[in-house]
Amino acid sequence: MPHGEAAGQMDPFEIDMLEFAAKWAPYGGNDDEAFIRFGLRPTEFHLRLLGLLSSPGARALQWSTVITLRWQCHERLGRLAVGAS
Repeated sequence: MPHGEAAGQMDPFEIDMLEFAAKWAPYGGNDDEAFIRFGLRPTEFHLRLLGLLSSPGARALQWSTVITLRWQCHERLGRLAVGAS
């Protein structure tokens, strides 16, 4: 997980979000738990996570995890947008 110089550029909340997302990535994520833990609705969580995945802190994650998380965020945001219309 983010540590050293990369973690120095992130606050504990952001580090926790990346760790949470990486932990749940193999299971397709967990929007309900993300809301309970971070107080963010799914759209907010996934938009913020996409930003974090482009940050230096994401370098501590395996590249395959970053790709998976980006795909999951885009897929979830697409479903949420369709459901909102």
